[in-house]
Amino acid sequence: MQMVLLNLYSKKLIQFSLTAYLVTPAFAGVLPLFTPSYVTSQDNSFYVNLNTFLSNDPFTLKDLFNGIKTDSPHIKNGTNIAMANVRVDTGYNDKKYGYFGYTYREEVFINTNQDTVELLYLATNKKNLPFGKNYNLYLRIKAFEVQGIEYAKSFTLYHNDGYLLNIGFGLEALQGKDMQDGIVQGKGVINSSKAYSFEIVSHYDYTHNYLYKLDVKKASAYGYSSHLSLYLKKDNLSLLLLANDLLGKLYWKNLPHSDVTLSSYNKVYDADGYVKYKPLASGYEGYKNYIQTLPQKYRAELAYKYKKYLFKLGSDAEYGVYMPYLESDCKVASDFSLGLGYETRFHSVTLKSQYKNFVFNVNADDIFKPSTLGLHISYLFY
Repeated sequence: MQMVLLNLYSKKLIQFSLTAYLVTPAFAGVLPLFTPSYVTSQDNSFYVNLNTFLSNDPFTLKDLFNGIKTDSPHIKNGTNIAMANVRVDTGYNDKKYGYFGYTYREEVFINTNQDTVELLYLATNKKNLPFGKNYNLYLRIKAFEVQGIEYAKSFTLYHNDGYLLNIGFGLEALQGKDMQDGIVQGKGVINSSKAYSFEIVSHYDYTHNYLYKLDVKKASAYGYSSHLSLYLKKDNLSLLLLANDLLGKLYWKNLPHSDVTLSSYNKVYDADGYVKYKPLASGYEGYKNYIQTLPQKYRAELAYKYKKYLFKLGSDAEYGVYMPYLESDCKVASDFSLGLGYETRFHSVTLKSQYKNFVFNVNADDIFKPSTLGLHISYLFY
């Protein structure tokens, strides 16, 4: 059982996590989002943006990389989530015609419950199991990897008497490279301090099967997405409303699909007497054409400028998870500013810096054992 759920809970997230950690890990704000009104309001310029956000409720990132072998989990009561978002943009903005660029994106969102994480932790780390306890098992995963071309344009609808109103939009033509969309749920019961039994049902669309070993044909997808921004400014006060993937879909052709039941009848014991399973699977395996809807992401941000300081209060949202944040920036020189931010969902602190058009932000919830880690690097050059 631990291998079944660990595969879904950990392996895919670790794959995305390593990419995030080695390539780019979010800036305060919190998710890596595309802001059409910012990119297209610049003069003729090249734009490079690398942005990643990675967070995990029950384990530190180091423990996650280590296959959750740890003695210090911090499992939340109720729902536990894990997420990884990677976004890369590079392109050119023409003041007249708009922004043309390339984008690469990866996203993973895992939603599970306390029972599932607890049993996964106990079994993986060979802890004494609470005899006779019943577990309600549930895990939901949604993930995709895409690349594509993007276009963005913004329009100033009003600029007078201290007011500025700007509306921007972005469009993406996407090629799907990888996806996961599945749910696992069932029951588990502890039979002894070293053994348990389970039966779970899975409904699963995927490009790689993380539940059990199965070779499948490669699937392909094409799709689109759209973004919308609204920026309103009055003197020193401004409001940003942003929606990413407002309308976004991937059309998968010949995508592997399974509706199976996994049971614990096939089991062996290791040298220490702990049970190890090679779960038996029964049900349907096949291929189908599938439409994957990309998750909508939102940001609302209020900003106030006072002398050399800029204060921001806002929140991001995805999958019904709200991530409020607070920021403060200070211009310490004509071309250089420093800032500090804090977001309340994952309790991470952001250190911000900007020199001319170069931005470098880092955020984490702990210096030595982070469960949340982010990095944002962007550069505009003319």
